Amino acid sequence: MKRILSMLLAASFLMVSGLAMAQDAGTAAAPAAGTPKAHKMSPKRRLKRQHKRIKEGEKNGTIDKAEAKQLHQEGKDINNERKADLKNDGGKLTPADRKDLEKQEDQRSKEIKQDKTN
Repeated sequence: MKRILSMLLAASFLMVSGLAMAQDAGTAAAPAAGTPKAHKMSPKRRLKRQHKRIKEGEKNGTIDKAEAKQLHQEGKDINNERKADLKNDGGKLTPADRKDLEKQEDQRSKEIKQDKTN
């Protein structure tokens, strides 16, 4: 019995450490302290995911209507800026535009998290 238990424990450990390594294998070196991490997700996809998080918060009662309305408006503003940047730059975001959008989305993501936990 002890042998089976120890084998299961060892297998679980290997599986968890393997998953952790698999997640790290696809990422580049960690950014320097104090610098924002680059997102592999497009700004548009991040906005969609944030919208979904807001809806989930509304549904389970952790985000009230006023907070949701404000967060949705911020998302619309970010999306309008993204569209304007695309239009001005020939359909492609410049690195500076992408960095600015990511900064805004990071702030919005923090607000969503804060609203959901309060």
